[in-house]
This record gives sequence, C-alpha cells and structure tokens, in this order.
Amino acid sequence: MRRQHSWTVDLLRVFAISVVVVIHWISVRVTVTDGVVRGEPALHGKPIWALSWLIQVMPLFFLAGGFANTLIVDRWRATGATYGEYLGPRIRRLTAPVLALVAVLTPLLAIIGGFSERTATAAAHVVASPLWFLAVYLVAVAVAPGAVAVHDRLPLLLPLALLGCSIAVDALRFGGAGQVAESNLLFVWLFCHQLGVLHARSALGRISDIGVLILAGLCVALLVLMVGPGPYFPTTLGVADAQVSNLAPPTSAISILAVLQLALVTLVDRRVIGWEPSSTLRSIVGAIVPLLMTIYLWHVPVIAVLTGIATLAPTTLLPSDPQTWWETRPLWILLGAVVLAAVVRLSARWDMFCARYASRDATVPAVAGTALAAGGVYSIWQFGLFPAGPALAVLSLVFGAALLSTARRTADKSSAPA
Repeated sequence: MRRQHSWTVDLLRVFAISVVVVIHWISVRVTVTDGVVRGEPALHGKPIWALSWLIQVMPLFFLAGGFANTLIVDRWRATGATYGEYLGPRIRRLTAPVLALVAVLTPLLAIIGGFSERTATAAAHVVASPLWFLAVYLVAVAVAPGAVAVHDRLPLLLPLALLGCSIAVDALRFGGAGQVAESNLLFVWLFCHQLGVLHARSALGRISDIGVLILAGLCVALLVLMVGPGPYFPTTLGVADAQVSNLAPPTSAISILAVLQLALVTLVDRRVIGWEPSSTLRSIVGAIVPLLMTIYLWHVPVIAVLTGIATLAPTTLLPSDPQTWWETRPLWILLGAVVLAAVVRLSARWDMFCARYASRDATVPAVAGTALAAGGVYSIWQFGLFPAGPALAVLSLVFGAALLSTARRTADKSSAPA
C-alpha cells in the first residue's frame, strides 16, 4: 500500500532534531584552567550507556528521510519527468544551507587562526562534525529512485544486502582491519533509509500488533547478544568512560536498533490513524520541517561560538564545578535556542534567495553536481575548514552547487521536505 503524508513522521523528525541539538549541547563540558581551555565529555556512567540506546535518534532521521523520499519519488514517477528533474532541485535545496555555513565559518576560523592556529584547527573540526549526515543523505537522495524501484519488485533485497554488507564490514573491523569501518557510513545509513521506504509502503501493515511486538523483542534480544559478550560497543554515543561507540563510524548494531524503532513507529502509527494535529501544531511543524537541515548544520557552530564568547568570563559562564555546570545547562539551552532560531532565520533568507533561480534539470550536470557537492561536504567533514588544506573540498562543494543552479528566474518558492 502506498502511503501519503504522515504527521507522525513529521513530528518524529522534529522530536529527533530536538534530541540531537540538546545532546550535542550538553555532551562536552568546557572549562578554563590557568588560561588553558579544556573540553571533556560531560556524560559518563553505565546509566548513560543504557540511556544512549533510548535517545539515539539518527536512525529515525534516515527512516523519516526514506519515507519522505519515497513519496517524492512516487510523485516524480507520476509526472514522467527525467532523473535530472528529480535530482537537481532536491540536491540544490539541500546544499544551499551548507554554502552559507561555509561562507560564514571559513573567514571566522581564519581570524581565530591569526591568534591561535591550534584553537582554530580544533574549532574547525568541531563545527564541521555534523556534516557527515549531509554527505550521506545526499547519496541517499540520489539513489532513492532506484531504491524505491527495487523495493517495489523485491522488498527485502536491499535491506538484506545492506545489512549483510555492514555485518561483513564489522567482521573485518573487529578482526583488525579498522580502515574499512567507514564503509558503514553508507551500508548502515542506507539500510535505515530503506526501512523508511518499507514504512512508506506499509511493509509491516499485514503483521499484527503481537507480531510487531515480537519483532521488537527479537531486536532487543539480538542487541543484548551483540553488546553483552561483545564485540559491539556498549553505547551509541561517545561518553567519558566509553569513547568508542556504535555510532562513529556506525556498526550493524545501529541497523538492528533501526528495525526496533521501525517496529515502535509502526505501533504508534496504528494508534493515530486519522489523527490530525491542531492548526497551531500544524503551523509549528510545517514551519520547522523545511528548516531541519539548516537547524542541524548550525546547531554545533552556534554553541561553539557561544562557548568561545563565554571563555572571556569563564568563572561565571563556564564553572569548573560539575554540579554548578549542570545547573546552568537549562539556561544555556534556552540561550542557544534563541540564538539558533535567529541564525536559522537569517540562513533561510539565503535559501529563499537561491530559490529565486531555477535548479538545473539536465541529468548529466545534476549527477555531476551531486557527486562534487557530496564529495566536498564529506572532505570538509573529514578535514575541517582550517587551515588551507580543505580548499579543494570547498571548491568542489561550490562548483557542484554552481552546476546545480541556473540563471533562470522562477516564481516557484515552494520546497519539498528534506
């Protein structure tokens, strides 16, 4: 069965971005001792290990993305348009926010580097840390038409193939070939994206609630077996006493967690059939969902800049006592949310400016632009934005974005969900 728009999925996306922002804003405790700025993980302890499995929402992002992309692919198929007409507008809209990010952060980091190259290099890696998601998601969007087509013929082929590949990578990684681990950035997250395709097609629709609960229970049991004896890691976040997690790079444990989350989302979905949020909630969700990528890209730079400013008065703003530090977190989160909202609003103006010009819809330039943009974003994530080393990565991103744009004006300001 082909699904239409789902408020459950939209609310899930808003919830997920909220969790990501808060976790990133409380996960590192920055202090200043004898004039030296230090950052250390703020989360630790076995209760946090267990909690990390409950609050790990990145699989939900890709699941929701797979759901949304399936609906977009269905509409694209119905029009009979070319692949370029599908790909060009989607990738151009996703790359526009990162262009603004790079344009602002590159000169800022250069200024900081004039005072302290070490600080600028560290800051460059911190502010670029969220970019892995965009690099992988650009690939997911590009392959979505093929992924949906394969699903409509052989629904389990891609999920099983991707899961098998991620397990093989894990086996090599735990066997000592750690250099292959990053391959799972594609295998694991595309698996999660494919679960979104399954959800859009109501793949669990014929399974009873008891059957879905059994599936969820099997996932929990499997995760216990994978993590308990090992070799999988005990957390899905990097914390002080377990800095290597199942997330960076991802392992197949994340894939199993994604299946568990799909089962739970299915159960929730069944209980809200026909439900419509209030007009106020619809307006809020409708305003946030198109800005999810912008929020995601800017939330780490915002807290990094605020923390940098706080180092000017560390005794008051960056207390060394852990308890006092935690007591001030609610105020920091509130301040960060206000600043982030202002930054996102400014960035949205750039997005609106880009939307005035038609995206390229010829297939070859759209594919080339996508490859250059994805490669540039991935390289910036790997190497940061300082010093001059990533210049080629930035040029790749800019050139890719240029290939995806035209000089033709357009009156269409609408945008599909990411």
